[in-house]
Formats: sequence, C-alpha cells, structure tokens
Amino acid sequence: MSQEEQNLQTVQNWMNLYNTDPTRMVTDCYTPDCVVECMGLLTINGRDEFIKIEEDVLAAVPDRTFRIDHSHAVGDKVIAEAVLTFTGSAGEKVDSHFCAVLTFKDGKIATDRTYLDQTNWPGLA
Repeated sequence: MSQEEQNLQTVQNWMNLYNTDPTRMVTDCYTPDCVVECMGLLTINGRDEFIKIEEDVLAAVPDRTFRIDHSHAVGDKVIAEAVLTFTGSAGEKVDSHFCAVLTFKDGKIATDRTYLDQTNWPGLA
C-alpha cells in the first residue's frame, strides 16, 4: 500500500471515529505531539488538550457529524473537503463546510490546519 493510500485510509478512520468516538479519533489518528490549528480561531497542542476540547464540543453539540466530500493525497499530505452537520440552536439542521490540510508522520496526523466558517460552527456563532 502506498503512503497516499495509507493516509487516505487514516482519513476515513478519522471521519468514522469523529462521528462515533472522538477520544479514539484523537488517540488513533493523531500523533501525541500533534498541532491542530483552526485557522484564525485557536491552536491545539498535543492529544491531551485536543481530547479535552473534543469532549467539550461533544457535550455542547452531541449530534455533530461530518462527511468527506472530496480528498486528495500527495506524499505526506491529504486535503479533505468536508461538511459538518449538526442541529442549530433553533432546532434546524445546519451544514458547515470546512477544509482540512493534514500532514502525516508515521501513519498518523501530525498537523491539522482546518479552515472553516466560524460564524456557522457550533458554539462559536
């Protein structure tokens, strides 16, 4: 299996675990010293901090899920275009598009640079 195929497989696992078990998503898909940047919003350093943030997000928006609409792998990088779906404060279904630029090290995500519409992201609007 090529590096690109392995990385794309990890991206599918990333999505599946985000939707079912966010703690395992972090531990299974990210390096211990990962850096996750929600561009213009916050930077997360390491898995422990990331797990805490994911727990807080899940508590605030328990029905959030995402799907990947397109992904492209080259070398140690994958670009994933995706849509986060959740129930908004008025009970409406909300779709929030985002793009993640993921860099891999030893089969796990070492850096995650996510670009998103902050006005349409749960807990931020």
